[in-house]
Amino acid sequence: MSLVPNVVSERERLGTSTRKDLHVLCYQHHTEMVLKPLSEPADGLVYACQEPGCLVRYASAHGYFLDTQDAKTIEQETTPHISCSNDGQRMYLAEVMPERRSFRRWKCPECNLSYVNDEVSGGLGKKMGA
Repeated sequence: MSLVPNVVSERERLGTSTRKDLHVLCYQHHTEMVLKPLSEPADGLVYACQEPGCLVRYASAHGYFLDTQDAKTIEQETTPHISCSNDGQRMYLAEVMPERRSFRRWKCPECNLSYVNDEVSGGLGKKMGA
């Protein structure tokens, strides 16, 4: 873990850019997502799941979303919407533990605040600093 604070540009602070140093996990497959361009080149880069056929995407400005125009698919899928209590940014899934299925660590792309959701240890809603 680096002790050097993250220097974030004004574009990133406003949520118009996606940082390239995040380790975003797909909330469905728990695999690391990679930066890819969206369907429309003007939309920029987003994190995309690498599993074949997976539509899950993440951008700090919007959080998780599905890369599809199919209203029925969007309606059927529930995407997580966890906002940072410090700055309101949409958090991303940063860590899971296969041996503790309820464990989820969510991180803020802006301030690195962590939120742990773990029903087993009673740590529901536990916040951790950057």
